[in-house]
Amino acid sequence: MINLLYSLIAAVALGAAAQLSISLPESVSALPITGQTLVLLLIAKVQKWPWAIISILIYFLLGVLGLPVFTDFNSGWAGFTGNSLGYFIGFLAAAYFIHILSKKQKNRFSPTFIQFLGASLIILLFGFIGLLRFTDPATAFQKGVFPFLAGALIKVFVAAALISVYRRFRQLMEMK
Repeated sequence: MINLLYSLIAAVALGAAAQLSISLPESVSALPITGQTLVLLLIAKVQKWPWAIISILIYFLLGVLGLPVFTDFNSGWAGFTGNSLGYFIGFLAAAYFIHILSKKQKNRFSPTFIQFLGASLIILLFGFIGLLRFTDPATAFQKGVFPFLAGALIKVFVAAALISVYRRFRQLMEMK
């Protein structure tokens, strides 16, 4: 029951992070830059498997059912299946990627950073593939990957740092 509550909170956090967006001109980007990837990385690392996936699916369901949780308070089937669909599918693949690597790597900053970097690149790859439904490969890369690379690096670094702080805090709490 507590895992379901955490998943609901995580889904709401994804929706809130979607509203933290920087809009770019359509000539530069197919979508705005959001805080979702940062929150997704944290959810995938902190929640136990398969609850991270359940959190993401709850987020999708809330948006498809009409709650304004997608970027710019969008919702509905069209909001889900538009330009963002590939990235959304990438969320699931990235969470699975983090789960697999977390079992094999030590919980230190560098391995976590690498996990998060790989997960972010997976999201961008799926986003790129999703945009191919609407445009050619060069434009999909130019508008769906390139504008997000610098932000992805920043989000990966911040997420890895937050996980390091979280781990240290948990260790301190366990000592008491």
